[in-house]
Amino acid sequence: MLNRIFKLIVIILMIIGICLGVSITIKKELPKKRQEENMANIINKIQVKSADIKEFYTYGRAFNIAGEINNINKDNFEGVKLVITDGGEYEKTYNLNSNLEDNKLEFSSDIEINSGIILDELENKNYYCMLRLKLNNSAEPKYYSFINSSGNENIEYYTVTKEEKNRKARIEFIKNKSKDNEYNLLKISLEDIDLPEEIYDIIIDAGHGGKDKGENAGAVTEADVALDYAKTLKQSLDSLGYKVKLTRDENNSENYTDTNMYDEDGRITVACKSKAKLMISFHINNGVKNLNGLEIYSPCKSNLNFAKEMASKIKEYSSINYSNNNSFKEADGVYVRNFTKSVIKEFENTANKKGYEPYNITLDTPYLYTIREVGGIATGAYVDGRNKLYSKNEYYNSNQGIECYQIELGYIKNDLNIILNEKDAYIRGITEAIKNNF
Repeated sequence: MLNRIFKLIVIILMIIGICLGVSITIKKELPKKRQEENMANIINKIQVKSADIKEFYTYGRAFNIAGEINNINKDNFEGVKLVITDGGEYEKTYNLNSNLEDNKLEFSSDIEINSGIILDELENKNYYCMLRLKLNNSAEPKYYSFINSSGNENIEYYTVTKEEKNRKARIEFIKNKSKDNEYNLLKISLEDIDLPEEIYDIIIDAGHGGKDKGENAGAVTEADVALDYAKTLKQSLDSLGYKVKLTRDENNSENYTDTNMYDEDGRITVACKSKAKLMISFHINNGVKNLNGLEIYSPCKSNLNFAKEMASKIKEYSSINYSNNNSFKEADGVYVRNFTKSVIKEFENTANKKGYEPYNITLDTPYLYTIREVGGIATGAYVDGRNKLYSKNEYYNSNQGIECYQIELGYIKNDLNIILNEKDAYIRGITEAIKNNF
C-alpha cells in the first residue's frame, strides 16, 4: 500500500515537473516569437535605404534627433514625421522640423530640446524609430530607418526613480540582415535595473564656493547661502525618494576658485558624471540699487513650462516678487540669456590675444556656463581646453545632457532678508514643481 502511494506521489511530481517545464518554455518562447514577428513587421515596412542621423541626444528626460535624407524631389514632397513603434500594437508619431533644398531633406525632432520622445513614459520593451515620408505621387507613405552618421556613441539612459524603482534605456544603432539585404535600425530598449551607485536623478549646484565667495553683504556670502539652499533642497527631494547629489559641500569645496569648475572634482564635472536628468543651480544677483526679485534662467530652445511653474510656486509661498529686470525676460520670473553679437566679439578678441582659436559660439549659445556646459551638444557646450585658464570640460561634446536651471534667489542689496528668512518657502515651491514635472 505504501509503495503504491509512494509511486503515485512520484508520478504526480513528475507530471507537475513536466508541466512546469513546458510552461517555462512557452513563457520564454512566446516573447521571443513575438519579437521576431515585430522585427519582421519593421523590416517589411522600411526601405533598404536609410536616413542619416547627424545628431542624437538626450536632454533631461527627452530624446531627440536631427539628420538628412537625399534624393527627395521637392515637387513631390508632402510631409515628414518621426515614428516610434514596437512593430506590433504600439506606434506614436512626432512632428519634425524640416527643410528641403537641392533634393536634400534636412529634419530635426522637436525644436524644444526638453521635449521630444520622453523616455520615462515608455514601457519595458523594444522600440524602433523610423522616418515616415509622404510624397504626392505615392498612395502610401514610405518608411526609412536610420544610420548613425553623427560620430556620437550609443546612449545608456537611466529613468528618474519612481517608488524606489529605476529602468535603463539603451539607445543604439543596430543592423539586421533579412534575405539579401542589410537594414540599419535605431533601437530603444527599456528594462528594470538597480540604479548604479554613481548615477543620480537630480544634481543640485551651490554656486561659487571655496575661495570664490560670489556676492557678499557683510559677513553673508553668496557661496554660503547657495550651499544652505542646496542642502535643504536635497533633504526635501531625498524625502520624496529621488536620488540626489550636491556638486559641492563643506567636504569638497575648500579649494574651489572661479576657474576650476571643469577640473576632475569641479562642479561641472561632478554634475556631468552623475548622468542626472535635472540640475538646479543656486545663486544671488548683485545688480544696481533699483533691481529686485526672483529670476530663473532657463536653457534656450526649451519649453519654459517647468521654469514658469517654479517661479510661480516660489512667489506663491514666499514674499519675493518677480524680478523687475526686463533684460532677457521671457515670462514673469523666467529668463533666457544667450550670447549677443557684442559679447561673441569680445570672446573672439580675447582668444586672438591669448593665441587660441575662438570658440564656436552663436546667438543660440547659452551665456551662463552652468546651463551650457552640462547640456553637452544640446546646449552648445564648448569648453574644450583651448583656453588654458580652464581645464577641458570632458563632457562638452556629450550627447547626454542635463536639463539645467539657474535660480537667482533675488538681489543681495534689496532681497537679502527674504532670501535668509524664507528659505523653506522657496524650497517648498521648487520641490512641488520638481515633483509635478519629474
